[in-house]
Amino acid sequence: MAASSVLDFPLRRETLCVDTAFGFAFARDYPALADQCGEFLAPTEAAYFAGLHFLRRRQSFLLGRYAAKLALLRLLKTADPKVIEIGRGVFEQPLISYLSARAPGVTISHCDEIAVALAFPSGHPMGVDIEQIDLDRLVTIRSQMSPVERAWALSAGADELAFSTLIWTAKEALSKALLCGLMSPMEIFNLAEFYPLGHRVWGGLFQNFAQYKFIGCISRRVAMAVVLPKKSEAAEGILNFDAVLSND
Repeated sequence: MAASSVLDFPLRRETLCVDTAFGFAFARDYPALADQCGEFLAPTEAAYFAGLHFLRRRQSFLLGRYAAKLALLRLLKTADPKVIEIGRGVFEQPLISYLSARAPGVTISHCDEIAVALAFPSGHPMGVDIEQIDLDRLVTIRSQMSPVERAWALSAGADELAFSTLIWTAKEALSKALLCGLMSPMEIFNLAEFYPLGHRVWGGLFQNFAQYKFIGCISRRVAMAVVLPKKSEAAEGILNFDAVLSND
């Protein structure tokens, strides 16, 4: 299989340990992945992929599925990605079929150069989003930010675009954790708090969903946010994704 990145993201929740894992796939690997897709796609996935005619859609589908398989293989401790089938729910959310009756959940996001997937226990909802830091999107993103969120981004000075993009990713990751997507008014996902956690890593809380929080990071060209239950903590401190995202 092509080059890849997998990161364990162990969490603590009171006295419990919660295992989660990230998988990353990069656009530069698409030709190799397309050649090898029979090694990791389940038959129904392979049939769907074969029916896609546009390169952009074929690339986003394959990179997302590959990243998801990487994360799920790590979480399930299995070696055969073809026994894991990733279908789609009524809201286009990923649905996992596996040998066991209790399959984990997975959340997938992709932008032009990179796909990321996060596998997690089905009873511990999470969401992930990754976005290109693109000046052409700043006006649109600003229009969906609250006055307080715009003030946070402006306080970053030269990093306003990156901060604005990060806030957007936090909202979209929350919509995935809630399984509603961005089909609801954006203001219901507004942030209540936004604070630094480490080098180019931030966290925050939400106004209307106090049971969740987010951890987000910014690299040279992308911003990424993970939403998780508020009382769950990273077991090994704040995971810094720089080593992976620097490859974007």
